[in-house]
Amino acid sequence: MTIHDDGAHAVHDRFDRVEALLSRYPELAEAELTELKRWFTKEASAFEVASLSSKDELRSRYRAFRADHIDKLGLVDVIAIVCGSVLLLGAIAWFAMAG
Repeated sequence: MTIHDDGAHAVHDRFDRVEALLSRYPELAEAELTELKRWFTKEASAFEVASLSSKDELRSRYRAFRADHIDKLGLVDVIAIVCGSVLLLGAIAWFAMAG
């Protein structure tokens, strides 16, 4: 296959690869799972994600993958939320006492 200067074939091949991986989820090797996570979090456009999620044959696997790996809050997220909440409550208390 020839890759055009605009990368159109490369993008199409990548999308097909991700679709094939997702169709096998959760039976993926660790490297394949890492590849899927990276694609969804760093590489995929909103259109590409919508295209995959709208395919009837992938819908249940897509939802399971999202729930297991994308939509979960990580430790860093939880710490950031707690710290932000503490700062916000402290600011509210400070303004309430100052005013």
